[in-house]
Amino acid sequence: MLMPSLQEILGEDHFVQKYSYQKDIRFLQLPDQKVVLKPKKRYDLETVYRYLQDHHVTSYVSPLAIEKNEVLFPYCEDALLTADEKAKKMLYTLSIWQNKTTTHQRLDIDEVKARYEMYRKKIADTNLYYHNLQDMIETKVYMAPSEYLLVRNSSLIYAALAYSQQALEEWYQRIQQKKSKRQVYCHGKCELSHFLGSDNGYFISLENAHLGDVWEDFACFYRQDFQQVDMISSFHFYQHKYPFTKEEQLALYVELSLPEIIDIYPSSLQKCQQLTKFIEYLMRTSEFLSEQQKKNQEH
Repeated sequence: MLMPSLQEILGEDHFVQKYSYQKDIRFLQLPDQKVVLKPKKRYDLETVYRYLQDHHVTSYVSPLAIEKNEVLFPYCEDALLTADEKAKKMLYTLSIWQNKTTTHQRLDIDEVKARYEMYRKKIADTNLYYHNLQDMIETKVYMAPSEYLLVRNSSLIYAALAYSQQALEEWYQRIQQKKSKRQVYCHGKCELSHFLGSDNGYFISLENAHLGDVWEDFACFYRQDFQQVDMISSFHFYQHKYPFTKEEQLALYVELSLPEIIDIYPSSLQKCQQLTKFIEYLMRTSEFLSEQQKKNQEH
């Protein structure tokens, strides 16, 4: 990618121009525009933008300059949208991105088996962790608040683990019959905070972009934004634009239903809040998966 240098855009005195900070991001006001200067977190970032250009993807904020340690972007205002409105716009933009970058690759059976074994071990380890933790807690006369909260909602955890195991087995049975699979160029950090709803919609923060499975970006979005977005209607909308195969749906369901391992110690208000969010995730995901199963049965 041929582009001007930082010095050419900002001038010799750019370090003394008017600016403000947000974490490690610097906002600079130039005479003719406002720009954003961010640290470069990926050594081959140029290849990401070249790949998107080659596939005629335009739904991202293109850098003005890329240096060894910094990247300069034009400043873009976000649109005033509700979380649901922004989610629909982001998923619509993502579907266009995915349609333009979809590729079919020959299925590697050894890779499939390795993924199956990885998930099976993860499910077993998570199941053992929570059973051991619950057994230890139930020996106590007095439970700490975080302990009581966990034990009271343990059935949600075990139900999620059972579902993830069931979905994994069905996925493994089906995928072994296939000869190829779809892949797309994933954003890698797909969530509302990394999307601008202005104009036609723009993704930002492409440091984790990579060629991967079609369900990865939605899984990332779901885990990050499940509290503020109606995921059932969002997924239904998304599937109209970029439908998943049955195998891709099952892979997504395994990823979403598998509970994370939560450390509840030392018991504190912060730990209880973290655990409450975890329990809410399990409840909402159970509703989401039940709705998808109902739709599949209708079809």
